[in-house]
Amino acid sequence: MTAHCPRCGALDPSGRLAFCPRCFLQEGVDSEKIVPRIAGLELGAEVGRGGMGRVFQGKHLGLGRQVAVKLLPPELATDPEFRARFEREARVLARLDHPGIVRVHDFGVTDGGECYLVMEWAGASLSKLLPLPLPRAIVIVRQVCEALGHAHEQGIVHRDIKPDNVLIDDQGRVKLTDFGIARLVAPTDSGSTLTSASRVFGTPDYMAPEARAGARPDPRVDIYAVGVLLQYMVTGSPQETALAELPAAVAAVVRRARSLEPTARQPTARSLGDELARALRIVEAAQAGAAEELPPEERSWSVAVALLAAVATAIAIYAFVSSFTPRAMAPEQTFPGLLTFGDEPLPDGRILTRARFEVGPILGATVAIAIALLAYGLLRRHWRQAGFEARRPDARLSGSRKVFGLGLFLFGAFFARQALAHSAARGIVAYIPVLGGVLELGMLYLFWSTVLEAQRTARPVRKEPLIWLGLALSLFPPVYQFFVVLTQASR
Repeated sequence: MTAHCPRCGALDPSGRLAFCPRCFLQEGVDSEKIVPRIAGLELGAEVGRGGMGRVFQGKHLGLGRQVAVKLLPPELATDPEFRARFEREARVLARLDHPGIVRVHDFGVTDGGECYLVMEWAGASLSKLLPLPLPRAIVIVRQVCEALGHAHEQGIVHRDIKPDNVLIDDQGRVKLTDFGIARLVAPTDSGSTLTSASRVFGTPDYMAPEARAGARPDPRVDIYAVGVLLQYMVTGSPQETALAELPAAVAAVVRRARSLEPTARQPTARSLGDELARALRIVEAAQAGAAEELPPEERSWSVAVALLAAVATAIAIYAFVSSFTPRAMAPEQTFPGLLTFGDEPLPDGRILTRARFEVGPILGATVAIAIALLAYGLLRRHWRQAGFEARRPDARLSGSRKVFGLGLFLFGAFFARQALAHSAARGIVAYIPVLGGVLELGMLYLFWSTVLEAQRTARPVRKEPLIWLGLALSLFPPVYQFFVVLTQASR
């Protein structure tokens, strides 16, 4: 094949030289600007350059399609160990068959001794499209997470996630490129990897702390980089201080991805994508003034904490009632000093106490309240870290009407009991307190569940009068009965 020197146009009968000998010997020829010649490829303009080589736009003559050709740095090509592994590892990279990953079509070594990869031509770099609105940025990052999930399942870590390595094709789809510095998590039988463990590769702003320290690559270094990527796409800064510019729900997910401790990050790239999707729904719901429901697994934790608070409240009420209900006790059962109040001797020798320190109920209530407060604090911290807290102070709480409805029912059931007690159906009255007790516990659960939702959404409970009215209606029957008992005891 006959060709011409790309610099001076001189004839090159071999068709294999990047520059004719005369130009190559002339002063001013920059070897970095040399466009190599590769059999079967027609290389055009250089379209990118980085620490791991140069990228050229080209055409694969055999396939008749546009391709990208990446030439790896000369220092790698001259490394005998690297050259020995290059072909095998290039085949490993070629097996990454995913629509979100740029495919490797071919690989080899030029006549000049440079290693090259022939890859799918996939569009413009993401860096040319920044900044982006949050919804679009999350859509792109979720596609990146899907592509990384596939690579991680194949045992390959990218190690250099950044805007320049995320391409967007004509249809707006993401193509992740430049696995040239990837390292296999699960090495082959020979124990070889694409890059040496002693080398530290990557872009500093996007590198996880353990990657900067030269630790063995792990999928979680990519998760760290994706967190930085999303932040940079929206705020224009990779620095952690820029997290304050993101909505709280999204910032919480990014903060977790950027954790200094790898085990504190999301376990997989796909789980990171799922968390970002959920955070975006919370943000959009907050902007629309609507309530975003918790996922089922998160809802179960909220239910558990509300139940703990309800039980603790019920135990505390029982401790209060039992302590202030007048009770006749044998002298040896009374407490000394200030532990009993309003003691009066009775004709039969017993002592009537108006109030006393009930050890079991009071200590039980104290423990139950402590457990409920601990669970509440842990839940709030989890919500804050996972991005489930969403400020919607103007959004009404759906639980308010439920609390009011149940309170109204309990109030009506009390008067129905009073009416039945003087009728032929008074036998039914014996069952009403049992049902009432269960419903009162249910009321406490609804009340605390609604209060938790108010805390999560920053909705002031003082703006929800139905909650307090429903609670007051539900507590009227037991309070009324308590005062009846006190009145009868004072006669």
